[in-house]
Amino acid sequence: MEFRIDSSALTEAVAWASRVLPARSPVPVLGGLLLEAADGGLRISGRDYEASARIELAADTERDGRALALDAGSIGFESARTRTTTRLLDGRLPRHDMLFALGEHAVAETALAPLTEAVGRVAVVAEGDSPVQLRFTEDAVHLRAGCEDDVASQRLPAVLEGGAESLTVAVNPGYLLDALHSFASDSVRFRLLGPGQRALLTDASGTAHRHLLMSVRAPLL
Repeated sequence: MEFRIDSSALTEAVAWASRVLPARSPVPVLGGLLLEAADGGLRISGRDYEASARIELAADTERDGRALALDAGSIGFESARTRTTTRLLDGRLPRHDMLFALGEHAVAETALAPLTEAVGRVAVVAEGDSPVQLRFTEDAVHLRAGCEDDVASQRLPAVLEGGAESLTVAVNPGYLLDALHSFASDSVRFRLLGPGQRALLTDASGTAHRHLLMSVRAPLL
């Protein structure tokens, strides 16, 4: 199977999805990206234990695109000046499609830039694997991080829809910031299943670019 993909878009997508890959994995395939033919284009997915990233690239009909060919055991790239072929990793990656299929969920939306700045500020007190806690209510999102005497908090306007009066998710601040920095829209949407469950982040359009964060255990604040 062969595609023609814009080379700049492909490079950016691979770099973005690679940010969630574990630095070291005892199973080589878990350190790789999953590439799939989807809706006439290419879907790229990566997964760590606490985060998953997925982006979909449409096929490009322009001449300056990059040809990409997939078969059962290798992948090839061809541009105007170079041609590269590499073998695929042995083994099977986890089912990313099952993770991204949320079913019934609530949706919270807030402005992207203020949230990114707020996460960066409160995360200063989140030592080690300590999470940032986001509690969404009908008209606000409350951020908190840290424990005991070293706690930071902030409140921002937000909208929560889906029937719940409030929903809380606690996530790794590094993964959360990576996700927020990858969006270019004015707002970000959180698709929420409930306390202790995964949260799906998208931009305002909610289409090609998606980032899944696993909720982690949060200390009592």
